[in-house]
Amino acid sequence: MPNKIKVGVIGAGAIAEHAHLMGYSKIPELCEIRAICDVNKDRAEEMAAKFGIKEVYTDHKEMLAKADIDAVSVCTPNKFHASQTIDACNAGKHVLCEKPMAINDEECEAMIEAAVRNNVQLMVGFTHRFYNYNQKAKELIAQGVIGKPFMIRVRFAHEGPYISWPAKSNWFFNKELAGGGALLDMGIHALDIMRFLVGDIKDISANLGTLVRTMEVEDNAICTVNFDNGAMGYLEVGWSSKSGILGIEVYGEDGSMVIDYSTPIKIYVDKKKIIGGPGWIELKDCTGGGWDAEMKAFIQSLQNGTPVPVNGFDGLKGVRLAMAAYKSNAEGRKVSL
Repeated sequence: MPNKIKVGVIGAGAIAEHAHLMGYSKIPELCEIRAICDVNKDRAEEMAAKFGIKEVYTDHKEMLAKADIDAVSVCTPNKFHASQTIDACNAGKHVLCEKPMAINDEECEAMIEAAVRNNVQLMVGFTHRFYNYNQKAKELIAQGVIGKPFMIRVRFAHEGPYISWPAKSNWFFNKELAGGGALLDMGIHALDIMRFLVGDIKDISANLGTLVRTMEVEDNAICTVNFDNGAMGYLEVGWSSKSGILGIEVYGEDGSMVIDYSTPIKIYVDKKKIIGGPGWIELKDCTGGGWDAEMKAFIQSLQNGTPVPVNGFDGLKGVRLAMAAYKSNAEGRKVSL
């Protein structure tokens, strides 16, 4: 058994509590959470008590210098992702950075360069890739069950931070700290899962709006995309949506697939290619995965010395797409990547 990976966490907000800290705590045979850092000392101490973490810091640079750790999770507001990741790489630590990787292309490129220069791994938290149903969908597409995909639709929408997501502060609504709104928060997931299932995207058109909430950033976004392989797609994301239909639809030349995000989550596939005949078949045993699988994959990659499954270039491509969407909305035109 490889040695346990010693982990520190920068940021003690909701994503740290419910995703990273929780995920690491479920694999004690693989890793140990040694340190936590947050500018809010009370919050850091609260999480330290909850997860049995011995060392608490309020300065990430001090944690990187003093704590006996191999890797860090960066779970702070988007504005700080780049600087804290670069500091961690320069300290020789592997990094799992929350999405979006950063708030512009240049920061992403600097993060990748720091990881390469210091010979450390950099992973980006695109959690939707790790849900078992999305893994299964990718497997079925690769097997040709629905034929060559020509269209994908993604809808990720809820009522936003504080309501659907237990945010601990209002930084999500602050343009300087967040860099954007629903598009950069949920849309980055939608754009990445489109790439994961269908392929790289060559251009994007976007329509963004602040339709319901009163804030500096968009609460809703609709984007259409064209893929390098000729497929098309569109997405809808929002922070002001009541209950509705959520999920992913993929349409291929020989069949269709629907990943229903309702509870319990299901995958439906046109059964012609599976058992013959018309109609749909529900695929079982596709639940699970997500954050826990993401943390485990990160730790196992470090233990095995293998590349992380979602690297800095994946994060960069997501941010480039989001920035192109903002440009498209501002200029009223399609933007090529």
